[in-house]
Amino acid sequence: MYQTQIKQLEQEHTDLDKKIDTAEKTGIYEDMRLQEMKKRRLLVRDQLRDLRRKQFEHDHERVNFDDYE
Repeated sequence: MYQTQIKQLEQEHTDLDKKIDTAEKTGIYEDMRLQEMKKRRLLVRDQLRDLRRKQFEHDHERVNFDDYE
C-alpha cells in the first residue's frame, strides 16, 4: 500500500547521505546548504518511520468478526 512512497523516500535518504558524506569529506560546502540537507534527511527519516508503521499496521490488521454479527 505504501511501498512506492517508502521506496522513493529510501532513495532520497540514500542520496542525501551520499551528498552529505561527500560534502563533509571534501570540505567543499556551504554551511547553510549542509544544514538544509541534514534537516531534510531527518524529515525524510521521520516520514519513512511513519509510513513503515502504517504499512505494518495495514499488513497486520485484524478483522474483528464480532462486528459482523
